[in-house]
Amino acid sequence: MVARLRQLDIKVKSIAEDERCVIPKGGPLPVIRQRVIGIGGTVGMVHPSTGYMVARTLAAAPIVANSKVQYLVSGKDTAVGDELSAQVSKDLWLIQRRRQQEFCFGMDILLKLDLQGTIRFFDTFFDLKPRYWHGFLSSRLFLPELIVFGLVLFGHVSNTSRLEIMAKGTLPLVNMITNLAQDRD
Repeated sequence: MVARLRQLDIKVKSIAEDERCVIPKGGPLPVIRQRVIGIGGTVGMVHPSTGYMVARTLAAAPIVANSKVQYLVSGKDTAVGDELSAQVSKDLWLIQRRRQQEFCFGMDILLKLDLQGTIRFFDTFFDLKPRYWHGFLSSRLFLPELIVFGLVLFGHVSNTSRLEIMAKGTLPLVNMITNLAQDRD
């Protein structure tokens, strides 16, 4: 923030309070075969653009509860915590959700844009049809829809933004495609 204020030639007269926090955005996908069930901010349930996580985490709670109940009524050995955790994680992180999370490579691009590039990007983003940006921000778009969203967005940005996206986003895009190709149920 200090660098941004300096870049905009804004002089801070006084600081009322100094607050320090970290908002994890995006984040790694969970390791499915681990004893700890991946849910919340530790495993990418924080939306990479908005920082919101409560709604996504609360939406996951019934999945976790149902998976545990199904495991317990199945008659499997309840003393085997690793097996239970793995089953819950598998139910929670279906391949569609993992692919949706992988698409968030775009945050890498946004973080590399300067102020004018960021403004250009978001002006275009919010000029798209609401179904695209509503769907993206609410995590209701899955991979096929996210690809269409990305292509529509790329088609609507200015040539300057297109060049910035290609320059800053080629490697993250290749990494995303590689990760998607390796991800199997």
